Amino acid sequence: MVEETRAQHSGIHRSVHYTIIEGEAAGTWRYSFSVRDRNFSGTVQAVLGLLAARRVRMKIDRVLRQNASIDDQRSQRPEKEVETPPPLDPPADPKD
Repeated sequence: MVEETRAQHSGIHRSVHYTIIEGEAAGTWRYSFSVRDRNFSGTVQAVLGLLAARRVRMKIDRVLRQNASIDDQRSQRPEKEVETPPPLDPPADPKD
């Protein structure tokens, strides 16, 4: 009996490690990668593994671009000056 092994591809794109495994149906590929502390996974439609890899690299680029724009927005916000409240007066002693 001949067992078929699923095609698999992995690589690193812009310092992000990704993995692609051929799915059950013809032309589907499952992918996974992590950016910062978030994991991304899903499926892409492609006849060839190299085309699936390209689509996953495009997804990685999109996620990195979104993270960069969020970081830019955070860095452009002016820091709010926080005023410290005046010290509280101690409560009056009920015996006085």
